[in-house]
Amino acid sequence: MIRPLPASLFAAALALAFPAAAMATPAMPLPGQSNGAEDTVRGEGGWRPGNLVAPAGKSDRIYGPADADLTLIVWIDPECPYCKVFGNTGERLVDAAEGRLNLVVRLLPLPFHGEPAMAASAMALCVADQSGAEGFYRFLDAYLAMTATNGRGIPARAGGGADPVLSLAVASGASDTALLRNCRRSGETLRRVMAEGAAGEAAGVGGTPSIAIRNNRSGDSLMADGAIPEEDIKAAVNWLAARTPKAAPAGT
Repeated sequence: MIRPLPASLFAAALALAFPAAAMATPAMPLPGQSNGAEDTVRGEGGWRPGNLVAPAGKSDRIYGPADADLTLIVWIDPECPYCKVFGNTGERLVDAAEGRLNLVVRLLPLPFHGEPAMAASAMALCVADQSGAEGFYRFLDAYLAMTATNGRGIPARAGGGADPVLSLAVASGASDTALLRNCRRSGETLRRVMAEGAAGEAAGVGGTPSIAIRNNRSGDSLMADGAIPEEDIKAAVNWLAARTPKAAPAGT
């Protein structure tokens, strides 16, 4: 049984709002238009500039090469059914990108998904504290696969114990259960979760999942909302990769 989060902090978390971002004229083609060298872009949300998206930093959990030319950033609510559909798409894209792309997943538990979304987000950070980015992604992938979504959490039998979220955290590589229990109830952990959500709001995130792709060499970024198909993300990655500044010839 998960202990209820402190009332004052949980109330503050539920008060976070995530308004839809204003649509700017996208530099990337809209859905249904040709991307030139790529397949037709099919994502429902379309792409827009993501100039306010923060680059990967020390507090992020990076999957893939840290020095990749491009970063795929995904905002996830562990109880979001569309995030469940998106699943480990980001990891598959990084694995196929031959070193030019990495992944950062940021947490954005939505208020109407209640305590399960906040508790799973907090536990994901606690797992990362003990077992790094690898454990963080193992935990989130497994949680999304198991959850009934929409605030219903993981059924006890699916999680393999009386506390399925704790059992899943241990299975993901976090072995100190006492530390896990203290961490997930900590006000500091909740503040960390809320800070990631607030940063997503400031960046223009309109819901979950939301996706941004950043060219780490040029600083250009694109954003889109929804479980965008893999081929559309690949098209945007290739478009942004083409904008990487070319190194000046030696001696110039």
